[in-house]
Amino acid sequence: MPRTGGERRRTTIVEESIRQFGRDGYNGASLERIAQAVGVRKQTLLYYFPTKDDLLEACLAAAGQRVAEEIASALEGPATPGERAEHVIHAVYSLAEEWPEFPMFIREAGRLGPTAFERFGGFLEPLRVSATEFLQAGMDAGLIRKQDPGLLLFTLYTAVIGSLTEASVLSSFVGADDARSSLKRRETEVVELVRAALRPPEV
Repeated sequence: MPRTGGERRRTTIVEESIRQFGRDGYNGASLERIAQAVGVRKQTLLYYFPTKDDLLEACLAAAGQRVAEEIASALEGPATPGERAEHVIHAVYSLAEEWPEFPMFIREAGRLGPTAFERFGGFLEPLRVSATEFLQAGMDAGLIRKQDPGLLLFTLYTAVIGSLTEASVLSSFVGADDARSSLKRRETEVVELVRAALRPPEV
């Protein structure tokens, strides 16, 4: 179903806001600059989002939905626990390469406290539950070493998101090309970490 002009404009405002929140932080981002970047007046932006907090909430929801869609797509089809984890890592890193401000936006959301981050995480909750169950099933089948599946999932999550935000910070110092190479190196390192974490128990 095609979007109306109003829906397209709202989406454009949210996408630009995620860029600026990620680059400049919540406090540093300006509604005036966001409006200018998308070619509308500030009053128009305020029509869609009456406050800066309303805009942030929409950005958290949009980012959470986009990440959830990418992860769900990566998990489609049969695969071993290790293969599924690698599919997710590749999907998230591809998203970060296509959308460089995304990792920094997630980092900023974490700084704004649990309420803000819960809005983002709400879209990932069904995936968290299914991933925990999948890891537990793999342990029960002897495909993964016995451990706390929830803690394992959290460790893998922080490894992926942490490495992405570090690579994003690095880009401001070394430039986009070197940052892209760094991102690829980080991806390889995280894949190796995940392979080790999900390695079957030794017989």
